[in-house]
Amino acid sequence: MQKHTGTEVLWSSPFTLIMLGMLFLFIPYSLYLPVMPAYLLEELHSSMQTAGAINGIFLAAAVLSRAQTARLEARFGVRRVLLASGILFMATNVLYLCAGSVLSIMLIRFLSGACFAVVNTSLTALGSRLIPLSRKGEGLAYLMTMVLTGTAIGPYLGLSLSQSYGYDSVFIFSTLTTLLGVLIICFVTVQEEQSQVHPRFSFHDLFEIKAIPVSLIVLLLAISYGGVLTFVAIYATKLGLPLVAHYFFVVMASTSVVSRLATGRLYDRFGPNIAIYSAITILSAGLLTLGGIHSTASMLSAAALIGMGYGMAMPSIQALAIQISPVHRSSAVTATFFTCLDGGIGLGAYLLGGSINAFGYAPVYLALGVLTLSCILLFYTTYTRRYCLWHG
Repeated sequence: MQKHTGTEVLWSSPFTLIMLGMLFLFIPYSLYLPVMPAYLLEELHSSMQTAGAINGIFLAAAVLSRAQTARLEARFGVRRVLLASGILFMATNVLYLCAGSVLSIMLIRFLSGACFAVVNTSLTALGSRLIPLSRKGEGLAYLMTMVLTGTAIGPYLGLSLSQSYGYDSVFIFSTLTTLLGVLIICFVTVQEEQSQVHPRFSFHDLFEIKAIPVSLIVLLLAISYGGVLTFVAIYATKLGLPLVAHYFFVVMASTSVVSRLATGRLYDRFGPNIAIYSAITILSAGLLTLGGIHSTASMLSAAALIGMGYGMAMPSIQALAIQISPVHRSSAVTATFFTCLDGGIGLGAYLLGGSINAFGYAPVYLALGVLTLSCILLFYTTYTRRYCLWHG
């Protein structure tokens, strides 16, 4: 594998600004995942079914809108799409302060999901284009570190604010955080690229075919991760460990950040096989530990393993998807990757609720551990056998 040289600069000013912008956009995104269902139940007195569907609406809009990002950029330009979607995402946080019904909240969540998906896809694709090819794994690991940092600390902040100061404080905080992210994005220099807009709908315009096989692994891993994000706080309460749920997210975030920073260099030095096989194994071990949990120590150990495994897997698979795809298709690759990521988290939250009611928390997490471990075979089939064994 090619070694990077001193002339290949990773930490440019635009790349640093993109990282900060992603952090302040992902905090509000993840903050609402545990808070919004509770808000509907406690403040608007909705049904449990409606509260469970509220995040699904957001993620459904994200899945539908991500695939359109490349077409929007080709027609209106990257900078216009980036700023417009960021501003609209910020506006949806303000609208929550005015909403007084379940229907209005659902409509806002759908709009918010669409705007977030576009600004995230555009920003991630822009950041990936700034990374030197020989440092792709390292650079994407840094980008994904910001994603997971925001995703991990958001739930902690959201739950703390709602319990201490009420839900309006959550909406105000999210608005200000998103505003800061948009202001940072304004200073990012964007080099527009000439792209052709096809007049008719084309699957190829929306998704990158070469990135789909490895992105399906992301889908399965995200189902497991979605089950953790959505239900681990309730699980901890059932076990008589309600305070541990807060520390669970902190531990998971800390190990994720550390593992992501180390994974980039591991990927660039030894290639995707070592990084991804290790990540899947560690994540599976964390889920199996969570399923067999009986104490605070075991729950926090599970958090560390899940954070480490997930933190290694996401940047490694994204880097691989980008490397095996054409360079000019970076937006489509990003849309493909995050469509599977959002879809998996949404499916995990939606499907696992019924499974937990039927079988209980521990059996479901044990089953997720087995499902995650089976991704080793899927990765071997989609990448190792096809690219490494056939092509030496």
